[in-house]
Amino acid sequence: MVFNSLNRLLIGIILVLNILISYALNLENLLLFVIILFISYEFYKLKLIPNTILLFFLSIILILCIVVPFNNFKYLFLIELILIFLIFLNDEYKNFFFIISVYISLLILFYICNFERNLFYIIFLISFFNDTVAYIFGKGIGGPLIIPRVSPKKTWSGTLISFILSTIFLVYLNFNIFFAAVVSLFLFLGDIFFSYIKRFLAIKDFSSILKDHGGILDRLDSMFFVVLIFQIFIVLK
Repeated sequence: MVFNSLNRLLIGIILVLNILISYALNLENLLLFVIILFISYEFYKLKLIPNTILLFFLSIILILCIVVPFNNFKYLFLIELILIFLIFLNDEYKNFFFIISVYISLLILFYICNFERNLFYIIFLISFFNDTVAYIFGKGIGGPLIIPRVSPKKTWSGTLISFILSTIFLVYLNFNIFFAAVVSLFLFLGDIFFSYIKRFLAIKDFSSILKDHGGILDRLDSMFFVVLIFQIFIVLK
């Protein structure tokens, strides 16, 4: 257990260092491209859709990021909302809709990155902060689980404390308290949503790129809905 916790801490430190280096050197677009490639590799290993279709999706995403001005992605959240609805509605094409929704989420992240790079890094920061707090207090305090059939490790203690501290953290960063609370709630919902997808796929993790702690998607799951909330906030404010 101690080794597992130290290993998790080390992986977390490495991820944060990469984010900090990206911020210091203005490499956010490169960071995003690397994330897209790693996630595509995870989809390739999972064999959820034919490789030719996956390669087509990847090519389209990269071309869009390189060629199309980011302002054209302003209303992608509308497409994302439809895809999320379809994921819950149709089991037969759930894999297909899920993969597209992840790529759309990455395009939205690209939009945010180019609209305001600080927001891009805040999304990573609050996601890592929330996950770390939930893990520490969930392990330390324990207690009843929230949805054991979907997410067997999520406790009420870890979730509530991470929600409160994440909200306070965002308010400290000068966000409206209502918006901060909504973001903190959707950090949790993103994690649960990805756990739901993994249960549907009958897998523990999306990959083993990060060894015992899964893959890139397993570490960025809480960002999924938050990216959507941030774009809606940007467009409608």
